[in-house]
Amino acid sequence: MANLDATLLNDLQAREATNEKRFKALGIVDAVKDSTSFVDYIPPSVRASMNTMSSLRNAQIPVLKDQTVTVNSTPGFLNIPSNIGESAQYAFTAYDVFSGMRYYPALFGNNTIDGDFYKEQTMLNVLEGCGSAIETVLAARLEERKTQVLGFTTQVSQGDGTFTFEATPDRLDVSKAAQKETMFWYLDKLMSANNLGGNYRLVTSRGGTAVQFAEAAKYGLSNNKNLQAMGMIPTDRLYESDNISTSAIFDGWFLRDGAMGIIENYPWDFVNGTDIDGRMWSISDVELPFTRMRANVYVNNKATEATSLLSSGTDSNLKMTHFEEMAVWFRFYVVYRYNSDLSTRANDIVKIRGLAS
Repeated sequence: MANLDATLLNDLQAREATNEKRFKALGIVDAVKDSTSFVDYIPPSVRASMNTMSSLRNAQIPVLKDQTVTVNSTPGFLNIPSNIGESAQYAFTAYDVFSGMRYYPALFGNNTIDGDFYKEQTMLNVLEGCGSAIETVLAARLEERKTQVLGFTTQVSQGDGTFTFEATPDRLDVSKAAQKETMFWYLDKLMSANNLGGNYRLVTSRGGTAVQFAEAAKYGLSNNKNLQAMGMIPTDRLYESDNISTSAIFDGWFLRDGAMGIIENYPWDFVNGTDIDGRMWSISDVELPFTRMRANVYVNNKATEATSLLSSGTDSNLKMTHFEEMAVWFRFYVVYRYNSDLSTRANDIVKIRGLAS
């Protein structure tokens, strides 16, 4: 296996390099992570248990289902309606995103690339890859939970252009004429008309939020308070992702605070910081770049023969050497509000598309 052959030189040179990797915008991760603090349908004790729960266990979340209430016009002992509520339970699936890297310190004893630079940049590449994998999971869950019904699109879209809910793709289409700053005002009113009012976030493909930013610049709006007064979504609630594709002007999701969230999970050895024969289990102290999560971290150091890393010759530094190995494991639950029947009940996650005409 060849590794960094192009940078192997015997002459002493400046130990500088660049990283060709082009990092993506991961707006889906940011939108769902920022929504998590508004997840109020999971009791704190259950949430704490989910942080360390084994995959053999499930957290059952209780819910009181919607009901049609009986109301009478004639009072009396015999006319008191029972209005007995119906309860249910639901649970969430844990997802795993796993990667890592292996570092051979001796490989950089005769290398123009600095070893610390290599480690840092490679780990950034790994974390960006993990973030993209997390976005794949979240995008699939947003598609599963998107509303399949949405009423009153005609009544609320009386500004420039129209909104049309297409039942076959379960998507709200926004005409080109409606894609102005007022689009966000009407989106908010549309959700209120469906009894799903609240604060919403919009995550789209690249360029989906360009109209709002252009309008904000035109009117000289520099803060979120002024943006809200103009009927726009505050900039800290707008997200773009390079992992959302579109065949129109933009595609994305409009989701209410708490509609979807992330609860991380940490297995036993990582929680307890196991340390055995140079192998260590831990949890990162802070949220890591691109993933917006703390990772389960496994580190292993091992002696090895590594001359096969180079195809340009045998480097004596690699004959009897060692490697440092690190694994990052993001284990998390994707949580969402209960909806007893997505086919008939509007939901607070809306797939949205900006049309080219």
